[in-house]
Amino acid sequence: MAKKKKRGGDSLRDQLRAAGLVTAKQARRAENASHRQEVRQKQGGEADVSKLEVQQAQAAKRAADRDRNAALNQAAQEKAISAQVRQLVTSNSQREQGDVAYNFTDGKRVKRIHISETNRQQLNKGHLAIVRLGDAYDLVPEPVARKIMERSEADVLYLADRSQDVVDEDDPYKDFPIPDDLDW
Repeated sequence: MAKKKKRGGDSLRDQLRAAGLVTAKQARRAENASHRQEVRQKQGGEADVSKLEVQQAQAAKRAADRDRNAALNQAAQEKAISAQVRQLVTSNSQREQGDVAYNFTDGKRVKRIHISETNRQQLNKGHLAIVRLGDAYDLVPEPVARKIMERSEADVLYLADRSQDVVDEDDPYKDFPIPDDLDW
């Protein structure tokens, strides 16, 4: 059996080995290295996609954590404001129990509290204000009511405006004041 001579169709590896420039071991190493490089490139493309997905998931998790922390901070701040309002009301309460029914609005509802006559006069003159404390109502001095309004305007239900007491010179009814004992 005679060996057939191969004509120029040999691979570069075979040609280099036939010329004696490369040993068979070196050729196998080069082939394995090129194969490993191809595999890494293929996996690298997939790895880049999965790496990008991981980064996007981490960014989404950080954004969700930021939102959750902001909500927790907001809740803690509201709780602190509520505690401040509660302390201002309890330490400055001016309400005296009495027989005089005083009507005011809480949202869309008309509410009634029973107070003393002096409390009613002070409310009408704007020296006292009606504030909400949980489900109850209390009376506090006007400066305290202004401090409460800075923190939570919804908790001050009634504060007479003293600026309306100034009579306008052009008012045709300036000679007919509204009596203080008028109740609705």
